[in-house]
Amino acid sequence: MTELEKWNSQRSENLYEIKNWGAGYFGINQEGHVLVYPHGQTYPAVDLYDIVQSAIEREIQLPILLRFNDILRHRIQVIQAAFKNAIAEYEYQSSFFHVYPLKVNQQAGIVKVISQVDQDFNIGLEVGSKTELLAAMGVQENKNALLLCNGYKDREFIELALISCKLCRRVILIVEKLSELKQILELANDLKVTPEIGFRIRISGKGSGRWVKSGGDRAKFGLTINEVLWGVEELEHCGMQSALKLIHFHLGSQLTTISNLRVALKEAMQIYVQLKKRCVELSFLDIGGGLGVDYDGSKTNFESSMNYTTEEYARDVVWTIDEVCRSSQTNPPHIIIESGRATVAYHSVLIFNVLGIANTFPTVCNPQEIIAKTKNHNLKELSELFLGLTPKNCQETLNDALELRSEIMQQFNMGLISIEDRARTDQCFWSLLHAITEVAKKLNFVPEDIQELPSLLTDTYFCNFSVFQSIADSWAIKQLFPVIPIHRLNEEPLKKVTLADITCDSDGKIDRFVDVRDVKSYLPVHELRANDPYYLGAFLVGAYQETLGDLHNLFGDTNAIHIEVTPAGRVDIVNVVNGDTMREVLRYVQYDKEILCSRWRSAIEQAVSEKKITAIESAQIFKIYHQAFEHSTYLNSK
Repeated sequence: MTELEKWNSQRSENLYEIKNWGAGYFGINQEGHVLVYPHGQTYPAVDLYDIVQSAIEREIQLPILLRFNDILRHRIQVIQAAFKNAIAEYEYQSSFFHVYPLKVNQQAGIVKVISQVDQDFNIGLEVGSKTELLAAMGVQENKNALLLCNGYKDREFIELALISCKLCRRVILIVEKLSELKQILELANDLKVTPEIGFRIRISGKGSGRWVKSGGDRAKFGLTINEVLWGVEELEHCGMQSALKLIHFHLGSQLTTISNLRVALKEAMQIYVQLKKRCVELSFLDIGGGLGVDYDGSKTNFESSMNYTTEEYARDVVWTIDEVCRSSQTNPPHIIIESGRATVAYHSVLIFNVLGIANTFPTVCNPQEIIAKTKNHNLKELSELFLGLTPKNCQETLNDALELRSEIMQQFNMGLISIEDRARTDQCFWSLLHAITEVAKKLNFVPEDIQELPSLLTDTYFCNFSVFQSIADSWAIKQLFPVIPIHRLNEEPLKKVTLADITCDSDGKIDRFVDVRDVKSYLPVHELRANDPYYLGAFLVGAYQETLGDLHNLFGDTNAIHIEVTPAGRVDIVNVVNGDTMREVLRYVQYDKEILCSRWRSAIEQAVSEKKITAIESAQIFKIYHQAFEHSTYLNSK
């Protein structure tokens, strides 16, 4: 092998397409370790593998969710800069507000970092429930930042929002259904507060991608045009038309293309322009979320990608709004985006260890030895196919092999061949498929049947995590997340695997992987080595995954680490959030530790009285049970 042919980190970077999906935050060093650039690639990188080793030395058990606070801050800076530049380019005569929707990730440490980003940015918060509102009221300290209240509201929700106004917070109550408007006006009068109100409108335009149904005439949320007009008339009747400050619409999360957004913006702006004639204090246009994340790096309109950049998004939004305002001679609105996914997705990386391998298909066999040991004609013929395999006959060999194996299986099911011959059949058949895959590489055109063999021949790596808890969208909606080894990337990854988690569910797996051209059915990885832990990372998991996770098999939250990196590259672990213990998870489903321990103690004493165990053994048995409640729900790799 020449120097150019040797495997190296650069080839791994190309194989896993890190530059395509990593947005400049990830790379690989010469030692084959994944690098993280929390401040962007103009600043020093930190070694992800070294961070994991440092966590293990602190006895922080895997799986671990690493949260890079500096990536959060950098994402906000990127979005702010994009809109600032677009506003300057088009000489837009109004301002931009970035609002973070709590539903995307409500973890306190994350919301705190976002809220405390450069105060000049005035990062606001958006809530959709009373619980989220309570959190936002206690966290948000910047009185110049917006607090947007979306979602269906009852009297208590509205009251909580209005009392925030008494503390000079900039709260805008966005009406989702007309009955809310009457309650808002009544409670505002009782509390002697002047409310600021928004209308969420249901526009006919639709978005793109997986959440296309979030928009359009059949959307779940939003007032119809008739309802908007009734709402304006109600405000006018009460002399409160000046309270209408905002028009809001939302096309759906993860817009894969922005051509649909431009059409929707024009529709929304016509509503804004005409309502402003009646409600002159109307001054905000909230275009909701939708700014995408390129999970697979393909830069296409595929549902896990986006065919535009943040800068293109900002320019299109500003230009489209400005064009309508100039043509109608209307003062342009302050632009609000509720960008959550694009803000937080990149900052979290889930690290988990591989526990073992299963479903290994043989890659090597000795067909001559099988011929010598078996008396079964079909098995002999299958072995002879192996000996006669060439690139020219590989498709014919595959067809014959499939037919022969089917006949052998029928014979076995009828009790006509031995279990030893059945084992030899499996060994020969799967090894032959591997061999066909290899010789077919010499062909100029590989038949479709043979192209599909690699996905059939994958092994399974069992990994110490729960898909349902930590990467829920991978299971629920087939969302793609980049998964790669975080070390040994200067070695060629020769195995093709799918990943299985430790839940007792056949859906607890990852068998779809990112690829710039298509969705891969396998992940290239390295051979496991004895007494050498192997670590994988799932990237871009910061949006939605933590709060969507469930307790399948009672696996709880993983340990989480908040990391700060100085511009000089020093790594500081600023906070460790302990994952759920077995006691905590059991409490979620109404099991009480003390009651369980009492019942276990009774069972132990019964066994002692029946002389099945000794008193000394009873103490040890109870101690093991009692202590286990405080341990992690995940497997201990020690």
